[in-house]
Amino acid sequence: MPIPADHHARRAQVVAVALRLIARAGLDAVTVRDVAAEAGFSTAIVSHYFHNKKELLHLTYLATIERSTQRWEATLTSSGGDLRAYLAGIMPLDEERLEEWKIWLAFWAKAATDESIAVVQRDCVLLARSRILDLLNDHYEKGAIRPEIDRPHAARHLLALITGMAVQVMFDAEDWPNSRQHELVDTALRVLYRPSRMPPSLRTDDQSAVA
Repeated sequence: MPIPADHHARRAQVVAVALRLIARAGLDAVTVRDVAAEAGFSTAIVSHYFHNKKELLHLTYLATIERSTQRWEATLTSSGGDLRAYLAGIMPLDEERLEEWKIWLAFWAKAATDESIAVVQRDCVLLARSRILDLLNDHYEKGAIRPEIDRPHAARHLLALITGMAVQVMFDAEDWPNSRQHELVDTALRVLYRPSRMPPSLRTDDQSAVA
């Protein structure tokens, strides 16, 4: 495998390999030697860009969060601010998103004893929750959200719902096809909206719902 000359490209390639290995075998099973071999580099080259395994893992965690956040924001833009579409971007509806959840779960266990990872995780949760709350507030200002809804509570509930569901999908994917995932989240979303202002993606008779 040719070695990229660009410093950032090489680091990105190593991180991408580490992500695949973590999703496949978990954090403890991944070594710098494994990552180097999978990437086609020498251990010395990988060690030049990452001082130790801890630094490699930390940057790998940041990379998967950045990648997913960029996708969520792109989905939000392309959907015109549709909350259901944004939440679908977080849900494990395909192989890429399921791999992300496997990686996150591996790091969550590590966060219990590693404060640097715990800080990243808290920031990620706060970012996702604040974005959900921003969307709820925006829809409220447009008269779509019912006035009695506690929007901060709703944002927490939606994120917690998806997190719990995603963990179950990882261990029992056959019991959680995309249709069931959408059904669970859609049920939680519909009670937030005025019936007359229900978004098209949540109308039960609308066949153009976000996939």
